[in-house]
Amino acid sequence: MDNKYKWNLKDIYENEKDLEKAKNEIYNLLNKIEQYKGTLAKDSNNIYECYKIYENILEIYEKFYSYCMLKYHQNMADSKNTELYKMAEKVGTDISTTTSFIVPEITKIDENTLKDYLNKNANLVRYKKSIEDILENKEHVLSEEAESLLATFSEVFGASESSYDIFTNTEFEFPKIIDDNGNELELTQATYTKYMQDSNPNIRKQAFESMYSLYKKHINTITEMYIARVKESVIKSKLRKYSSSLENAVKNDDATINVYNALVEVVNEKMNINHEYMACKKQLLGKGELHMYDIYYNKLKPKKENVEYIDATKVVLDALKPMGEEYQNMLKVAFNNNWIDVFEEKNKMGGAYSLGVYGVHPYVLTNFTNQEEDISTIAHELGHAMHSYYSNTNQNVLDANYTIMVAEVASTVNEIILGQYLINNEKDNYKKAALINAELDKLRATLIRQTMFAEFEKIVHEKIENDEQLTSERLCDIYLELNKKYFGDNVIVDEEIKYEWARIPHFYSCFYVYKYATGISAAIAIAKKILSNENGFVEKYINMLKQGCTKKSVDLLKMVDVDLESKKPYEDAFEFYKQNLDELKRLI
Repeated sequence: MDNKYKWNLKDIYENEKDLEKAKNEIYNLLNKIEQYKGTLAKDSNNIYECYKIYENILEIYEKFYSYCMLKYHQNMADSKNTELYKMAEKVGTDISTTTSFIVPEITKIDENTLKDYLNKNANLVRYKKSIEDILENKEHVLSEEAESLLATFSEVFGASESSYDIFTNTEFEFPKIIDDNGNELELTQATYTKYMQDSNPNIRKQAFESMYSLYKKHINTITEMYIARVKESVIKSKLRKYSSSLENAVKNDDATINVYNALVEVVNEKMNINHEYMACKKQLLGKGELHMYDIYYNKLKPKKENVEYIDATKVVLDALKPMGEEYQNMLKVAFNNNWIDVFEEKNKMGGAYSLGVYGVHPYVLTNFTNQEEDISTIAHELGHAMHSYYSNTNQNVLDANYTIMVAEVASTVNEIILGQYLINNEKDNYKKAALINAELDKLRATLIRQTMFAEFEKIVHEKIENDEQLTSERLCDIYLELNKKYFGDNVIVDEEIKYEWARIPHFYSCFYVYKYATGISAAIAIAKKILSNENGFVEKYINMLKQGCTKKSVDLLKMVDVDLESKKPYEDAFEFYKQNLDELKRLI
């Protein structure tokens, strides 16, 4: 890969000498912050000085950790990169352990005294949100000793996730696929989606069976990793006196259980619309059967040459013009200044993500394979990147880290706008139908599939909380039954799909995936207003992106007229789904 398509990590550190210097600086600051241990209740200035050092530590560590992680993700098989990443994790553990006294000490301060400090010490205003959050979560804070102990074990707690990542990204060797001419095709995590969209049913079937044959082979090992992660979540939640691990998760998202339940409830109520789409797919396929490996295939998709990366960037820029000139200019900066590590490479981290590096700029990882779908991935990840850019340049490091719930809105707004741009600018009815079909696939994958994942997580966590023993066979059965419910009678739910849960890395970030579904629901509402040129709405939306985590996620979204605790956003999302489905039926 040419260097112009790789990250420029020198924007963070010129070399590893600077990395070592940053590490030393972190430990010097940790020595300083320890001096405030046991003093926070005595004086408001002690709280301020302690937080000022803590803020400085976080600013340095965000760069330090990001540099190590990005190096690691460029080549996960390089032992030096692995050492860097492990070092970053160790430094993070030391930060957590050393600063673990802050929250318990502030918790012990009389609430009225603390409020008086905030009112009278103007310097503390900078940290008001952090302190108020501590007060709000007071009942879930453990003793200083317990918090320190948990912090010490943080690397151990993360072992199941890191083991899973290494195992599936570097040690999995998938069986080869053979095309109709006898040629071998390499199957990887990145190319799997490409093969699942192939017009040749034999390629799709082989990719599907090859992918899950390996997960089937290792299902018991992966089950142990996943159950360990769920038990960690359950135990921590009990220790912190949450009613459930779900309550713990949604509170960390600044959301509520009502948000989670409203989503699952509406999706189950409106499942018939997804079944209707599956019936349409079956009809389009024209072979009397629709298998799980046929679901991603868009038969209407016209044959097209590989999409060049430069052309993909131009499409994204054109599509996102409604976001305004400032937004456009920053997208150009991202494309032209090595914010993006573009193409798939051996041992590179799979998938795609955006990482906001405070005080530098966001970094985006993609595995571009010259597919049309990669355009959408770029738009999505740049939605995250722009959110980080606005948040980081308008908030301090403590208040800049918005929750994933809001993050998935920013990314999906871009996807929806891109999709509508492509549909509206297409004059050929056949191609327009293909684009609508692609939009429907996105809705199915995000609104429907992610909610199915969310329901799976809820079931699994509840069973662990009730002390039920879960085997790999039981997990696979639960997942298989959910697929049958979500996809309906028009789909042959192939046996191999029951191993799919083992392929979802997001399950190691417990109760993460529901935010994709809430995100697309909120994004549909926001994108509609942006595209209708509602007066002042783009400014209102960007203002929301600037807020970081200074307000709760549900309240941030209310700034742009979205209430996720009600059923309305999800019902409106299904209305959008149905409108697109009806238009597809009309065109074909």
